[in-house]
Amino acid sequence: MSDHNDVNLKPTPGDRLKNFFKRSDVIQSTIFGVIVTIVFVILGGKFYTKWMPNVMSTDMKAIERLMVVFTWIAAPVCGVVLGIALYTFLNRHSGDTPPPDGPATRTNGPVVLGWSVVTSLFALVAVIYGITEMNSSSLATAKNAEDAMVVNVVGNQWVWSFEYPELGVQSHELMLPINRPVTFHVNSVDVNHSFWPVQLGVKIDANKLAETIADTTPTKLGEFDVKCAELCGLYHAYMETTGEVMTKDDFDNWVIAQGGHTA
Repeated sequence: MSDHNDVNLKPTPGDRLKNFFKRSDVIQSTIFGVIVTIVFVILGGKFYTKWMPNVMSTDMKAIERLMVVFTWIAAPVCGVVLGIALYTFLNRHSGDTPPPDGPATRTNGPVVLGWSVVTSLFALVAVIYGITEMNSSSLATAKNAEDAMVVNVVGNQWVWSFEYPELGVQSHELMLPINRPVTFHVNSVDVNHSFWPVQLGVKIDANKLAETIADTTPTKLGEFDVKCAELCGLYHAYMETTGEVMTKDDFDNWVIAQGGHTA
């Protein structure tokens, strides 16, 4: 008669998961991962925005918010990867005799399933948040369409030109009134360029045979940089100019000084 105590039962998924997290290497990797995650969360919320260009428009504010949220979403994944890497580096083998192979994680069903579900949820949150931001931007564009000031932007090796059709003004500097929506109609007369008023959070292609359109609302007074973000020839690096967000009175005075008329 067989002894039931001698029967070797396969561990349940719960037991396998519990035993996995009791392993010394997993515990140390988890501690490293938690520390890395906290570091990236703090960097994303407190310091990352200080390293970005000044926020001078609604679009730039949305970009700043998006980068912070995506950093937070990515922090736990980064924590897991760097936690394992740190453990591996600190416990690397030295000598001629290789150590025995450890248990294979890829065959641990509960761990693989948990990793897949958690990372999929992070990706889903990122997609939903991104779509929400896109919809908010589209709604703002539709709402501000009637009041927006049109600026025709032309790229030409290696200068930018700005035309204000409703004001009768042309300039090589981009001047904008604060808190008034602006729509950029962008094209090129030669090769492809990329119109990039940095602090306004706008970057869009300037093509020869097709007009592209972008919009934003300046929200902060001050100067900003206008650059070309696409390699366009020998002097691409010098294809830049300046712009300024002004009060309405200062902008009207600038328009009159350029020989134009106020709207």
